[in-house]
Parts: sequence; C-alpha cells; structure tokens
Amino acid sequence: MKKYLMMMFISLLFASAVYAEHPEYNEKQVCLDCHTECSIDKIVMTGKNKEKAFIDKTFRQFDEEFGEKHCYNSCHISKCEDCHKGSGKNISKPKIDDCLTCHKDIYTGIEYTGLGIREDHERYKRGIKKDGEYYLKMLTDVHYEAGMQCIDCHSKNNIQGSEKAKDCLSCHTYDISIIDHSIKGHYKVACISCHAAYSTMELGTFYLRFRESSYSEFVKELPQISEEYFKSSFMRVNERPPLVIDNDTGKYMPAKPSKIIFTTNTYKDLVTGQENNMIANRWKVTYPHTVRKETVLCSSCHDNERAFLLESDENRILYPDKDGLALKSFYNSDGFSIDNARFVTRKEYEEKINIKSKEYLQKYFEKLDQLKALINKTVP
Repeated sequence: MKKYLMMMFISLLFASAVYAEHPEYNEKQVCLDCHTECSIDKIVMTGKNKEKAFIDKTFRQFDEEFGEKHCYNSCHISKCEDCHKGSGKNISKPKIDDCLTCHKDIYTGIEYTGLGIREDHERYKRGIKKDGEYYLKMLTDVHYEAGMQCIDCHSKNNIQGSEKAKDCLSCHTYDISIIDHSIKGHYKVACISCHAAYSTMELGTFYLRFRESSYSEFVKELPQISEEYFKSSFMRVNERPPLVIDNDTGKYMPAKPSKIIFTTNTYKDLVTGQENNMIANRWKVTYPHTVRKETVLCSSCHDNERAFLLESDENRILYPDKDGLALKSFYNSDGFSIDNARFVTRKEYEEKINIKSKEYLQKYFEKLDQLKALINKTVP
C-alpha cells in the first residue's frame, strides 16, 4: 500500500511539472487523462474553419481583422472548464445557465427559459436583465417547466457531433387519436413545426464601421461592439418561424435568418463603397426551444403564404427595398439561400399545401367542434 501511494505521489509530481511547463496541455489534457471517451477538439464550437471561411468570403473585403476582433475569441470552447464549471473534485456537469453563457440573444437557447429578444436600440433596455442584456418575458418551454436540463436532450455524444440530439419521438408517441396527428399530410411535418410557440429572429443585421469619423455620434444609442464598430438590426421579432423542407428528413421544419448581413464602412466622414451593402443572405433550419402542448390553428399554414416565405407584393407590410436595402421582403425566399434545406416553391404551396381537399374540410370542422366544446366547458 505504501509503495502504491508513493508511486501515485511521484506520478502527480511528474504531471504537475509537465502541466506547469506546458500550460496548453494543462487546460485540456488534465481532464482527458481520465475521461478518455471525450474529445474536446470534436465539439462544434472549438473549431473555427467554417467561421473563417465565411469571414474570408464576406467581411475581409473591407476589414482584414474583423474575425480576430469580433468572432474567434467569443463563444468558442477552448477547454473543458468553459462548460464544466468549478475545479478539481468540485467540477460539475453543465447546467442551463452555463449553456446560456453563449446560447443567448438571437442564438437558440435563451428562449427555453421564457426570455424573448428585444430591439437593440438603447430605448429598449428595460425588462428582465440577464448577463448584461435585456429580454422580454415570454412563455417557457414545457420541458423547462418540467425541470429538464439541456443535457437531458443534448448528450456528450451530441455535443461532440457523433449523434443527434433527442427528438420528440425519443420520448413521446405519435397519438393518431389527436385530430392533427391523424392527417396523412402532417406525417411530413416535424413535431416542432406545430408545437414551437415562437422563434427569436433577427431580420437583417447591420455592422457599421466608423474610423476617424464624427458620424458615430448619430448611432451612439446602438450597441457598440468594439472601438470601430456599432451593430444594429432592421427588426428583431419573437414570432412563429416560417417552414422549409429539410434535406435530410424531407420534412417541413422551422427556419430562421442565419446570416442576413449588411455593412457600412465609413472613414473620415466618407462612406467607402456601398452603404448598407448586403454581404450575406442565408437562412438555416432551426429548432426553437419553445415547445408547448398547444398547437397552431389550420390557418397558420393553410391560407398563409408568408408561413412558407412566399409573401406576395400585395400582402407586404415591410418595405426594406424602399429603405435602401437590396431585398424586397424578409418573408419571401427570392434572393436568399439556405443551409441543408430548400425553400417551398409557389407551385408546391398552391397544389399541395393550400388546397381545400375533402379531408382538409372534414378535419377543419372537427377542430372547430372541438374548440366549441372546449369553450362551452370552460366559459360559464
């Protein structure tokens, strides 16, 4: 026993010497010596290849150091303790607040706790404050109300990219006695497409660069993200996301703006290049963490071209093109691209989604009768 303890003591001394000499080894390898099944280098937010490729294609045309200033050192994991708080034997599994350190604002996550984004102007800095930012009070996700942590669905293997997060049918069954579930066409609709109460979305992101310019005085009430840059948006909303068709599953899934970015570069009170130049126009599939038992009504999709990013000119409310932007609508897919999915076409909408078939009308009136019975039961 004494010999064993002595060997352990020598090993610890050796390890301490190595860690002291090589601090980069100390940060990650000290955990991985025992947790051999983990690989921090496989975690999505440790690498920066995709981000660097995107910045090379967009921001570097007017600022060579944009990524170094604003991207590479934020929300990127470099060591185990970035998620597992504490030290030594007191280190813990990530809790909700640990995840929300990065998964906040317009990034999926914060809405799980019932916090919706606000407009980014100084006048909207009121309401619930968390980690220096202000939020609207919204409905929470039913899983949050049940006390579930992020890691209940996002396992270690999911974070490391070797498996997907749990989906609805991992725990729930598809009950065809429910009217909405009994409709054959809905088999192509992901559960989250009906059960997500809302999604946080930023419609148009603006990066305004001011160097040796007095013009920055006019935007001083916007968020200043560095010495040179202010950030703003066309509009920020908490609303039902539009639906697209996922490439992997072929199902209708919610989508949100990923990178719809405009830049203005000002030097010595002169705009260099085009003002509000659109350098990116991408959407992406999203999974809003705003699940509710209640679902939307039929008209939320049927008779609603905007729900599929097909808003027509006569139904527009916003006119970004008349504000000088290079797009007509944030609710029409024309001119946009999307990752790992495709937009619904006008032909699909008119010939498959918006037809009033016999089954549709039958189920529609069944839903109305169900709502009528519920009203009669709850209202004296």
